[in-house]
Amino acid sequence: MIGSVNGAPLSRRTFVRGVLGAAAAGTVGAALSGCGSDDGASSGDGGGKLVFWHNYTQEARVDFMRQVADRFEQSHPGTTVEIEVVPFPQFPTKWPAAQAAGSLPDVTTVLPEQAVSMWHAGALNPMGPVLDELGGGSAFIPGLVDKIGLYEGEHILLPHYVHNRLLAHRKDLLSAAGASLPERPTWDQVLTAAQAATREPDQFGWMLKLSAADTGGGYLLYMLTHSAGGRLFDGDGKAMLDTAEVKRATEFLVEIGRTASGPGQVNYNINDNFSLINAGTTVLAEVSGAEIGTAAIEAPDIAAQLATTFMPTDVNPGHLIGAISVALPKGRNPTLAQEFAAFLYAEENYVPFLHTIPLFMFPSLAAANGPAFFDHPTIAQYQATAQQTMTGVEEGFAPGFEDGPSPYAGPVFASHAIEQALQSILVGGASVDGALSAANQTLQSTLDSVSSRLG
Repeated sequence: MIGSVNGAPLSRRTFVRGVLGAAAAGTVGAALSGCGSDDGASSGDGGGKLVFWHNYTQEARVDFMRQVADRFEQSHPGTTVEIEVVPFPQFPTKWPAAQAAGSLPDVTTVLPEQAVSMWHAGALNPMGPVLDELGGGSAFIPGLVDKIGLYEGEHILLPHYVHNRLLAHRKDLLSAAGASLPERPTWDQVLTAAQAATREPDQFGWMLKLSAADTGGGYLLYMLTHSAGGRLFDGDGKAMLDTAEVKRATEFLVEIGRTASGPGQVNYNINDNFSLINAGTTVLAEVSGAEIGTAAIEAPDIAAQLATTFMPTDVNPGHLIGAISVALPKGRNPTLAQEFAAFLYAEENYVPFLHTIPLFMFPSLAAANGPAFFDHPTIAQYQATAQQTMTGVEEGFAPGFEDGPSPYAGPVFASHAIEQALQSILVGGASVDGALSAANQTLQSTLDSVSSRLG
């Protein structure tokens, strides 16, 4: 394992600065040069060009990634970093096409479930050499690297930034309803508050987002099922929608849907959260810090009325974490790709990137989980939200990753079987038992298909 840069021991406090200094001096490449691809790809096949895909479409993040690439080029004379912005919805079809054409990028940002699919397709190089260069797993939030990226004995990705789902509320509207919520509310407390805050036809306590073209319903049922001590599927590919825990979680959602949500709930998706909160259509909403950060920029008066709690707790906290990650596709410059991946975490680049849209992104690096990040004025204003996010990142899992990265997670949520089941109950008149039984069969078929491909 590589434990130093330029001979200096790496620690949580110094490794990022060390990587930056080494990159500027051109010495990271020497440390990583023996760690190239094992599949015959030459580190020189791409010449001096490195291709970097990222999923960040906002102007502030696009501009900052270009600045990072420019700094890398300056420290690597003769190198050109070509960036392509690939929006998240396009990524699942773009990378297989690129693999078939022999034009995979050298570095990409990626969702963890997509990285598992890429790994099985033989499209990724391991991230172990980069992790070693950064100081090992202890360089990141405790336990994060393994529960997000350790698959089949290899680290197939490294988390670039993280977030956690929280329950936001409009303080003004909740107070006007004579209701309040503690930091870790129970299911009953949330149901009572949501019902009290409902003022049909214009204001609802908790407008659900159950569009069958989105994953909002599946993610919400995952959080509540996890809170109840259950799972949607197990590590062996067995569907578990017919279990008592899933039934209890579904019954809770149905009660919310019938008594504190509205007719638009089967059409709304996750991206509608900000507009629903801003308009006062919903008093409660499951969000990440991103919605708070967006409100702080676009609707500061509304942002001043927003607060968050953890998601409802039954027997466990209902966390759901996200980790937008960095991976190394089998492009044409694997060694240069490792250097660039490490450079993304350099001190000059990392926290300033997280601050491009405050509260949108939270640190995966242990060294960044401190004043350099939290003292930003917007983040300091929402200190409770920031701390709840980081607590959830340590305590929670990515959806379907209870046993670590899973090849089943992506297909399960992409099937939309859960959203369809919830819609069949709320607008189709199906019973909870009947809808879950049908969805369980659909989900099992999806899982069996994945298992057959895995062999």
